[in-house]
Amino acid sequence: MSSNIVFNRPYLTGKETEYIVDAQTRGTLAGDGHYSQQCQNWFQSQFGCYKTLLTHSCTAALELAALLLDIQAGDEI
Repeated sequence: MSSNIVFNRPYLTGKETEYIVDAQTRGTLAGDGHYSQQCQNWFQSQFGCYKTLLTHSCTAALELAALLLDIQAGDEI
C-alpha cells in the first residue's frame, strides 16, 4: 500500500491546528516565540548543545554561518 503526501498541501498528523491557534493567541507566529524556544530547548537537551539557534530557512542558516566565519569578498568557499 502506498500513500502520497502532496508537496504543496499541509499534512496534519495530530495537534497542529491547536498549536497554530495557541501560537496566534500568544502573538508570535514566527521568530523567537514559545514553540521556537521549546524546539531549541529540546535540541540542547537531546544533543548536549550549550546553545542552539533556529533559523527560518537553510539560506538564513548559511548566511549566518558565513557571518560567523567572517567570510569576505574574494574568499574561496
